[in-house]
Amino acid sequence: MSSAASGQEAYTPLVPRGKIRLDARGIYSSFHELLGVESDPAGGAPALGDAFSGIVGSRLFPFLGPSESVVNSILDEHWDLSLGSISAAMEKGTASVPLAIDVGVFDWLTVGAVVPLVGNETEFTLHFAADSAFANAGFSPARDRGVLVASFLNDLGTSISGYGDYRDAACLMDPDSPECGGATQVLGAARAFENALVLLYEEMFAPLQGSRAGEALQARLDELGAAFAEAGLTGPVAVPLATAPLTVEDLQTLVTDPLYGIEASHPLAGWRSPWRLGDLEVRADARLAETGDRGTTPRIVAGAGATVRLPTGSHDDPANFLDSGSGDGQWDVELRGWMNGHWPRGLGLWADLRYGLQASGTTERRVFDQGVTFAPAASQASLAWNPGDYQRLELAPWLRLADGLTVLAGYRFFRKGEDSFSIRAGDAPEDVSSTPGDPVLLVPGTGFSASHVLLGMVYNRSAAESDGIAGYPLEIRAVFRQAVGGSGGAVPRETSFEVGFRLFYGIWGG
Repeated sequence: MSSAASGQEAYTPLVPRGKIRLDARGIYSSFHELLGVESDPAGGAPALGDAFSGIVGSRLFPFLGPSESVVNSILDEHWDLSLGSISAAMEKGTASVPLAIDVGVFDWLTVGAVVPLVGNETEFTLHFAADSAFANAGFSPARDRGVLVASFLNDLGTSISGYGDYRDAACLMDPDSPECGGATQVLGAARAFENALVLLYEEMFAPLQGSRAGEALQARLDELGAAFAEAGLTGPVAVPLATAPLTVEDLQTLVTDPLYGIEASHPLAGWRSPWRLGDLEVRADARLAETGDRGTTPRIVAGAGATVRLPTGSHDDPANFLDSGSGDGQWDVELRGWMNGHWPRGLGLWADLRYGLQASGTTERRVFDQGVTFAPAASQASLAWNPGDYQRLELAPWLRLADGLTVLAGYRFFRKGEDSFSIRAGDAPEDVSSTPGDPVLLVPGTGFSASHVLLGMVYNRSAAESDGIAGYPLEIRAVFRQAVGGSGGAVPRETSFEVGFRLFYGIWGG
């Protein structure tokens, strides 16, 4: 076996002395489900689209909470505001092209670098139903019928003022009479109803006409109207309510228009990023021990290595709810120990153990309840970020079927500790009302573990001569990976496929 070919085993971090290895791979991964979190009622893994699906209420849009609270203060029973129902499907895909160059300084020492290019894509489709079966609220009438609302409130206030005079007269005659007590109770209810409606019309949404809440508000007005009539007064006969449910265009407006406070930079539609630079790597690997001679079995090679990962990648855009970043954007130091064993009949075993120390950095996040899908823009903050360290173990048996052709299988376990976040010193706003939430809200789910299995094939062509012309060693690799388990956080049920090749060139040493 030539020294060049020996650098082309199914697994080896090393390149023979005086040789350079050029590595170009294309890796595509995608997922639409999550592992490591509570399953849906049907027992399957939660889908990515689930976060965007369901009743369009305060779980999706927190700015709906005040309108909901005002109506609840009027009604005798709980009411959940709904603008309709969304059914969404989402799939995230990532294409990465790591370009690597490694140089064999000695037979036992290799140094190199990796330049990753990353492109992300999110497929997103939604169906919005805003019919009477799902929607009980719409845009407030104060939005486009302000004159009507102002006239209604004015008439209601006039009636209440007149009823106050009626109550005062009844109580003046006999403060302990049933007429005085009843009129006082009606007057208090009328003023509370008026105050609640004033608050409701200051909000952007109101119950729909014909909905349960709309009919309940109208019933309250009818009760007051009957009391006003007994006092010889007239009042407004209809509560202004929302007249039409939202459209899908209105739904997109809620997400992107700054008026509603979400201010997303991209609507609820498919998204694709440009190609971006990931986190650059500089690495070195060394052989520390070897038993057996090259080309014979049994033979075991063991070594260690280190990688420094540079903060050149970009984070997710917190204003784009469909975005995926190209890297962590902070310094990492990764230490590893590895072993490659060779046994008779072409059997082998690759083992790789890594420990990553992740340095602190900064990140832009929306600090809000993680159960709310669309966090408001006011919650966005620049944070000091201390990511948890990680460990990775990979075991991969391989079998050489023929000269140059190897099949392999494997198992990879990855575990990451929890992150921590804090408001950066000097970045806290002077206005207390605009202070983002406690960054501890972001911690759950940042620590997790994941398991993957892999199947692959590697073809190696050794250097050969044809008509006196030397060829170049070549390696072609195809690997399939599948996530099969996860715990502690939202682990993507990711499927990935890798195809790549390696070329070897001699620089010195013949």
